[in-house]
Amino acid sequence: YIYVIAAYCVKGCLHRSSLGVELRSRKPERAVKLAVFRTRRVKCDEGRPHCTRCLGYGADCEGYEYAVRKAAPTRSSLKELLPQTSHHQAFLLPSQGKSPYTAIVHDDREYSYFLYFQEEAAPNISGSFDRDLWNHVIIQASWKEPSLSGLVASLGALYKARNSTMALSEGKTEPHEQYAFQNYGRALRELQARISANPYRDTTRIALIASLLIYCFENIYGEIDSALGHLEGAFRLMQKQLKNANRPYKHSDNVSPISSLDDDLVGAFFRLDSGVLSRDHICEAEHIGSRLGIKYLEDNCDVPERFATISEARNYLEHIQFPNIPTLSRDLLSRLNTLPLSSIDEKARCMYKIMCFHLRRWDVAFTPLYEKALTQNSKETFAAAAILRVRARSTELASKRVCAQDLSPPDLFIAESREIVNLSKLVASDPSFRKSFVWDCGIVPGLSIVVAACLDMSIQKEALEVLKQIVPRREGAWDSLTAVKFGERFLRMDGGD
Repeated sequence: YIYVIAAYCVKGCLHRSSLGVELRSRKPERAVKLAVFRTRRVKCDEGRPHCTRCLGYGADCEGYEYAVRKAAPTRSSLKELLPQTSHHQAFLLPSQGKSPYTAIVHDDREYSYFLYFQEEAAPNISGSFDRDLWNHVIIQASWKEPSLSGLVASLGALYKARNSTMALSEGKTEPHEQYAFQNYGRALRELQARISANPYRDTTRIALIASLLIYCFENIYGEIDSALGHLEGAFRLMQKQLKNANRPYKHSDNVSPISSLDDDLVGAFFRLDSGVLSRDHICEAEHIGSRLGIKYLEDNCDVPERFATISEARNYLEHIQFPNIPTLSRDLLSRLNTLPLSSIDEKARCMYKIMCFHLRRWDVAFTPLYEKALTQNSKETFAAAAILRVRARSTELASKRVCAQDLSPPDLFIAESREIVNLSKLVASDPSFRKSFVWDCGIVPGLSIVVAACLDMSIQKEALEVLKQIVPRREGAWDSLTAVKFGERFLRMDGGD
């Protein structure tokens, strides 16, 4: 499985050339040297526990006294990290901790794009939830693995060309994009060589992290089907790891059952699996069930009385939602515009009622945290809390619509639908909201459910209008443009304009 992923990667690189992307001829790589760094004079801002300005430049903060200083990496210790035939250099990178870290890259240009991804792209892609996945798993793994650092640099270059906060002209974006594809191909070939040389030592984690980086690259480039197609091999690899684990995976605990794989890495594939499952029906894709083969329903979900953090609330919400996603998506679409209402399977009805019971318990535990987020000045905390609220309400709305036996009450589903639309508007109106690719699902699935399940045409059209305003945003496996096309098609069938 690992080798197949690597081979698929190189095949994808060749496909890039067929798309008409002109790649500049490669310059000879520099000889291996330990980079000599000049210490910049940085004025300390006296921030605690560390000076932000100093850390931003990768320098030690001299504003405070420290009893212990870590020794800088030596030439020999850096040399041991690399094959003798490799042509790489070591560059210092700023980190969130006290000391800068050393990244193994080819040249200063790759270093600059690596740094751009770490400082600019990763925070935007990770959104409100997955900072640990990107900062502590993916970025840190890429520091010492040249094939991964090359993929990160390629992502940084492509992100700078496509999603920079500065409006770059076509002439200024072209060099970034050309470098992105040139370096992308080189990194994929290095990845294949790395895995082929030793397919049994530490390569599973590298292959899985690489698959996430490739998934992001393809999404940012706009090749959504290619991104999802690549994930199939990664899902098979992760499924094999889970199958051989000593204990089952329980998402609410967010603890990996595999000692060699990070908690957040396993959780990332769990979310990707559920995101693809929920997307299959709206995109009229072939439904093949859970790619990871996780038997979600075997786990009990004991919701605490009160959540301590947003992350804890998110994990429990997902643990409640995901067992029902495959059948809920199918049943919702099958019952739309079906009069008289067809009856659903009683086993499914019971499952949805149990889910709604757990969602109500989740809402009670989440309310204090949500109300606190409303009063705080942190827009990021509010956005995360609002997104969780949207996801919980939309799941409940879909379940109620599927189980409804009488659609005549005039106020049916109005309260839930109105709250989802209003919260989505608040999230989308924030200046930090990006109309580009982000890692996890946010407001797109919830707005799509309002369009499909709400019985008030004005609210349906309002939800569709919000979706139109955020195009071309993509949230995980959910594409806002695809959701808009689905909504327009559905409203035409339902008698809307």
